[in-house]
Amino acid sequence: MITKVVHGWRPAGLLAYLLGPGTSEVHRSPRVIASWDGLDAGWQPERTGPSEYDLQLGPLVDALHAPAIAAGLPTRAPQNGSKRGYVWHCSARLAASDRTLDDGQWADIARELLDGAGIAERGDPGGPRWVTIRHAEDHIHIAAVLVRQDTGRRFWPHHDYPKLRATARAIEQRLGLTFTAVADDTAARRPGRGELEKAARQGRGPARPELRRAAHEAAIRAGGPEEFVEELRAMGYRAELRRGPSGDALGYRIGRAGDVTAAGQQVFFSGSKLAPDLSLPQLCRRWAQNADRPGPAERPSSAEAEDVVVRARVAVGAPDPREGVDGIVHATGDVLTALAANDRGHKQGWSDAAERYERASRAPGGRVPDVGPVGTELRMLARRLLAVRGFRGKDAAGSVALAIAVAGLLHEIAAWQRERDRAHQAAAADAAGARLQARHLARRDPHLGSRGAPGSGRERAGFPREPGSATQVVPESEARMTRRSTGPRP
Repeated sequence: MITKVVHGWRPAGLLAYLLGPGTSEVHRSPRVIASWDGLDAGWQPERTGPSEYDLQLGPLVDALHAPAIAAGLPTRAPQNGSKRGYVWHCSARLAASDRTLDDGQWADIARELLDGAGIAERGDPGGPRWVTIRHAEDHIHIAAVLVRQDTGRRFWPHHDYPKLRATARAIEQRLGLTFTAVADDTAARRPGRGELEKAARQGRGPARPELRRAAHEAAIRAGGPEEFVEELRAMGYRAELRRGPSGDALGYRIGRAGDVTAAGQQVFFSGSKLAPDLSLPQLCRRWAQNADRPGPAERPSSAEAEDVVVRARVAVGAPDPREGVDGIVHATGDVLTALAANDRGHKQGWSDAAERYERASRAPGGRVPDVGPVGTELRMLARRLLAVRGFRGKDAAGSVALAIAVAGLLHEIAAWQRERDRAHQAAAADAAGARLQARHLARRDPHLGSRGAPGSGRERAGFPREPGSATQVVPESEARMTRRSTGPRP
């Protein structure tokens, strides 16, 4: 169960959206299923026309807003002061694989979430007013006005986000719903609704994922902030460094050429708005680890690359404290990014694999990890591949063998992540590995020698071969779940 909270100032606007037809998705049979006073569906607005959205919202809006009006609170965001409104809007969404819950079950969930988050405790008649609205099978919305009825005082819940997460996990366990891993600051920032709508109007993909890929590729090539910005500009992007009074680089921003606001100003994103490990401090940490790296050598062969990947798989399967598996995991993302950059026409599936693996590459907290010898080898391989644009020679069998070896490394990483309860990262690594296996096992020539066999890298690395293991695709460790905003800010 995914929960999301936003704050606003206008209960009328929020209720009009929740009980209306919707924008990003169609609302079906919008209805009130729970309320602060136990009337629940008794607060359902009366129909005023033929449409299910023709509703008289006035009585419900007035009742919900009454404590805030009595307290003299503003009905719109003030020009100066706090931008955090007293209208608390929480959405709770199930995984696509979960069963459908009825209104009564959702009403109980709403009360449990409100109590667990410290918004409206059970058995507290003087607490805030709130309603729960359902307009879809898989989620609900809770709208609460953070003003106590008995004292008329506005209040702010303490640590409501982590409390909601803990409460949602308890609900998942009790009802047998899909387990949702805890937030760990490894997810990249998703495009907002405005970005998606703008991209749709322009007939191209959203800017943020494209800029994230470009920044990652430039980070692999570069050795410092100035070189990084030069690489981005050479790739056709707008890029600038932000400097402090001392002249030191403090941050950067990047944008697509021609991506401007209505006023004609360039749209930029800072690195931290793309992904946790793409902020300038984290990139500088990466570059400091590579300070003594040699320049790109000659074009590598697919066999050389496969050997590096096999050594990485061994290191993940039998960790050496001096190596640092997190560093190997992160550097594997570099290799996938480099292979994707060389996959013209996306024929080999590397772009899909790199995109799916992205979250798996990040350690909790988003900090770039230290790298040992094997991680350094992976980083150097990625840099060589980007510098010379591909492999030496045209070896179709070697390309398939490399893909299968990389898939094996990804599944080994997924198993390592699962052992550490990193469900999001394990799912991402498994998805990337399964994608490569599905793509390249179909291309494998049955008459290839040992290098073409999917299990050959594992055998040379000292892993025992099991019957049937060569063609087995490891399933994803858990369903892929997305966080989506289910309505505008109130």
